[in-house]
Amino acid sequence: MFLSLMQNEWTKAYYRNKFLIFGIVMLFLVAAGAGISYFFSNYDFGEPVTPTTSLEFAVNSLNNLSMIVLIFTTIVLISSVTSEYKSGTMKQLLIRPISRTSILLSKWVTTFLISIIFLLVLAAISFIVGSILFENEASFVDSISTLGLWILYNLPAFFFFLTFGLCIAVATRNSALSISSVIVLYFIGTTITLFLLRFDWVKYLITANLTLQEYSSNEYLNFGGEPIMGSMSLGFSLGVIAVYSIILLVIAHLVFKKKDVLS
Repeated sequence: MFLSLMQNEWTKAYYRNKFLIFGIVMLFLVAAGAGISYFFSNYDFGEPVTPTTSLEFAVNSLNNLSMIVLIFTTIVLISSVTSEYKSGTMKQLLIRPISRTSILLSKWVTTFLISIIFLLVLAAISFIVGSILFENEASFVDSISTLGLWILYNLPAFFFFLTFGLCIAVATRNSALSISSVIVLYFIGTTITLFLLRFDWVKYLITANLTLQEYSSNEYLNFGGEPIMGSMSLGFSLGVIAVYSIILLVIAHLVFKKKDVLS
């Protein structure tokens, strides 16, 4: 039954959110970024220019465009919740012998899988375009390993932001408020952390634990960044993300169960 719900959510997301159009937009952005990088790597500015490698380009594309993937998948998730209320299709789901927990989790799990697929596609497109235009200094295996590590390091942040968006959507049934809340937190998170850096407890804030690439020893992933405190580790940050996400999921679950969905 749960897999049927996920399949239903995938079908609705596919037709409602224009996956093909989004894919074309991402391809255009990657191509535009490649053109700009190629120009600055080959144009003579009178100073030595370090050539861009294919792996560097792919990693930079992921760093710059993953935000768009996050926003798009957040819209997919939030619209799957709020549109059910507005269209009245939630009533049809409740007629079936399905728990509200399964309904809510099917939306969240399906969207999280969609975000993984889009990140994999973005990584593949970026690497292929980069390999065509730039030199390949790293081996194919090292390149795939690095891009895979990038995805693994960033999936926990996607996990949290999607959970945060789901919680706001369930509580407010307002798409604009839910989406804008995720976007605002995404952009001001680092600022909040830096502002509170003088306090020892800042390491327990979710915004201080979302950039997991700081823990990587891979030169393509870590550009000299370090955790804000020496006592922090990858396991610590993953634990913080897990605690915040579980709390938000529990809140979303309780609110969804108690709210009058039929209204």
